[in-house]
Amino acid sequence: MHAGWAYFAAWPQTAQDFAQLAQTNLMMPVLSIAGEKPSGGVLGPQMKLLATDVTVVVLKDTGHWVMKERPQKTMLAVVNSLPGAE
Repeated sequence: MHAGWAYFAAWPQTAQDFAQLAQTNLMMPVLSIAGEKPSGGVLGPQMKLLATDVTVVVLKDTGHWVMKERPQKTMLAVVNSLPGAE
């Protein structure tokens, strides 16, 4: 129980840490893959706030578990994001 509650008790510190980390955008390529149902319209824009080179993939008719629900489309997105894949 202690560890479970400690996760929630750490939120104020986590928020401070993330605020500090968010001051500098990520310079490496970032791939955002989300299922349409849970967070398709949210995750990509969030990543664009944190990084300068973001590729957003939203898998239609997919929920939270993208690799389980759409393994081929998920892997295709990963492979296509690799340098030289174009």
